[in-house]
Amino acid sequence: MNVRFRRWISAGMLAGLIAGLLATRSAAAEQLQLVIAASSPSPAGIAEKAKQLSAQFKNGLVIQTSECGDEHNVYAFVSGIEDSRAEAQSLLASTRASIPDAYIKECRLKPDSLLGFRVPAVDSSIADVPAGAVNWSDEDRISTASPLPDGRTLILVRYYAHAADDPQEGRRERVILGDPSDKTTVLDENCTRAGKAAVTAGRIAFDCAVEQAGDHLLHAVKAFDDSGSKLKEIQHCRKPRWEQKNLLACDEESVGADGKLVLTAKQTEIP
Repeated sequence: MNVRFRRWISAGMLAGLIAGLLATRSAAAEQLQLVIAASSPSPAGIAEKAKQLSAQFKNGLVIQTSECGDEHNVYAFVSGIEDSRAEAQSLLASTRASIPDAYIKECRLKPDSLLGFRVPAVDSSIADVPAGAVNWSDEDRISTASPLPDGRTLILVRYYAHAADDPQEGRRERVILGDPSDKTTVLDENCTRAGKAAVTAGRIAFDCAVEQAGDHLLHAVKAFDDSGSKLKEIQHCRKPRWEQKNLLACDEESVGADGKLVLTAKQTEIP
């Protein structure tokens, strides 16, 4: 009983330590000084402005002010990000040499944000979306970051890829995994409509739309280990969920002769 008690205490202490480290990380990253060089209410607008300014400001980044706690979100191109007001003032002076109305914005950074990982809110390629791409929406232009239950962050980078006769009009999504140390790992370069991720013991799985059958999108489930190496890809399956560390369940997809989608529970062993 004493052994069990000691093990329980150790597990509790470990959980507390992890929580403390995550809290320390969030607190340390809360305050930033941003030098705003341009802004726009739309992702397409800021993409154009960023394209013009990025050659001049090599450390520039597109951010969204909602990640700083602003209720009214605006997209902005920052010429740089500093930790102290004094450093920001120095950067502001050099920025104003070409952008007279540049200013400093204090940012109380939200956890699990794109800015925290220095990932642009709007990818630079979005500026190249053709004006005649009628099926593009603002959501197709904006990247997102979502917290995972284990303290990591799933980042979806939405970008444009030029491809002739492309049914998606160049819409692409890159899946990136961010960990509490701010390290990022690319899991998938092109995952259309990435679904909600399932995690267990460092492993992660999510689904991507891969083809269309009649009126239905069919998916592939992709599973990765804690280092970002792919473990398995399961065709024609959606909504992954871990039953155990080595057992992944999902809904297998098939389309009948009547055109109706049929979903069947499926389990796959993952080495």
